[in-house]
Amino acid sequence: MPDHSINDVAMYAVDLYNARCTSFGAVLPFVHSPTSIEMVGYQSLIDEYAASLEGLTGIDFQAEVCARLQTFIIGFQTVPSKPHGDAGLDAFSERGRHAYCCYGPELSTYKNDKERVDAIVDKFRGDLRRLYELEFNKKALQHCDSPEMETILPKGRKIGHIELLVNWFESHRVLSPILSAAEEYEKVSQGRFVEPNATVIVVGPKDLANRYAVDEVTITRARQRVFLQKIQKKAQSVVLTSTEQFDEKKEILKEMYPEQVETIDALWIQLQTSWRMALAFDQELDDTLPNLHRDLETNRGRILQKVLMLMLSSPAPWEQLLKSTEFATEILRKDFDALFGTIVEDLSNGEVARLVGECPIGWKRAASHA
Repeated sequence: MPDHSINDVAMYAVDLYNARCTSFGAVLPFVHSPTSIEMVGYQSLIDEYAASLEGLTGIDFQAEVCARLQTFIIGFQTVPSKPHGDAGLDAFSERGRHAYCCYGPELSTYKNDKERVDAIVDKFRGDLRRLYELEFNKKALQHCDSPEMETILPKGRKIGHIELLVNWFESHRVLSPILSAAEEYEKVSQGRFVEPNATVIVVGPKDLANRYAVDEVTITRARQRVFLQKIQKKAQSVVLTSTEQFDEKKEILKEMYPEQVETIDALWIQLQTSWRMALAFDQELDDTLPNLHRDLETNRGRILQKVLMLMLSSPAPWEQLLKSTEFATEILRKDFDALFGTIVEDLSNGEVARLVGECPIGWKRAASHA
């Protein structure tokens, strides 16, 4: 067998990858003749994707993991938690033989690695008990029927392989407690849904990033999730200022519609939540994506003009909230739907809430003529 240089091997690997990706219509990370430098660039994509997975938590982590696996695994099936929970199973493939459980803890809430290890072990032990249909009764394991599992897996199918996917896997000390628990549960379980000697593995961000090809579509999707999660966290700490007019208009509505006080209070809470989201989005764009921030400022001007015109032309401006939100959504979708479609409606509600608070049109004057 002839000797080959690193560049020769790299060229062959990338050519093969490009050929396969092209057949699926994928976006290719390599566009020129490959070199070892380009291979380093591809490794940076893998590293960035792994870092993105580490930064995602909760449902965002689970959604990204499922999106990635669904891209490459034919028959990959996610499991909605409604109507009565997912029985510890977030997804499955191989017609039910392969099971997937996800966990994306908020790592900053733990003081050290030991606490993170304990949290991961506790979570996955709990998931495994549910798969094996077990629960503790005075520290003793006993069988507990899982009626939901019967409505999830195909009839007669049993799980033969379980993957526990987590956003932090920097300590091997999660392994023995989890794998030992699986062996213990197997001995006690009636084995209705898990095969004897089923394999169990823990999969971290680096494992998942290296498992399949990483392209620009994957990176873009992960960046969006990280960005949106950052906005949601920032929104929780945003302080609304100058809300006097906003609160005053709420009280006016409550006086006009005393039978709907609770509904109005609930609406105002939602509007304030969306307002914080819009402000957090504005701040994050200004800090990280100035070009998009300029687009946002332009769109805000258009929203202001439309909403003011709508409310000025109405004898009852408060009745135009829904229409105002529709206008705002229509305007924002043109520039932001592709990247931030999941929160465009929240942003629209937030922009309208801001205008309600800052709008010079007095609802009291309009109410007096109602």
